[in-house]
Amino acid sequence: MIAVRDHIDQLAGALPVVITFATEPDRLADYRSHLDLPFPVLADADKAMYELFGAQRGSIREVWSWHTMRMYAQLLRRGRRLRWPTEDTRQLGADAIIDRSGRLHRLWLPPGPSARPPISEVAAAVASVPDAAPS
Repeated sequence: MIAVRDHIDQLAGALPVVITFATEPDRLADYRSHLDLPFPVLADADKAMYELFGAQRGSIREVWSWHTMRMYAQLLRRGRRLRWPTEDTRQLGADAIIDRSGRLHRLWLPPGPSARPPISEVAAAVASVPDAAPS
């Protein structure tokens, strides 16, 4: 989310939408504000989208790996404040490119929190999607 926020200008005018199970709907405004996100954040508390995309739950070792700990250390060094998790920290994420008509163009299922696709790869995938806006 942070990488998308920080590089939104590379997404060719696409509207990023974050779907998270992490927060109940009544807490989304605080979540967006805390992360300073200029795009919509939707709740998926029952994880229906995660199941649809095939995102699995990781083991403790996969989720709290050396790479994940290094990622959090880097965030702390950059001044980020970390919050105690209120969600299932073992739920692995998914990143998807979906056009305006709802067609899935690209899906990434990272093996851990630190293995998200680079923003350049996301931007290239967005740029390759033809405009499928309904007439």
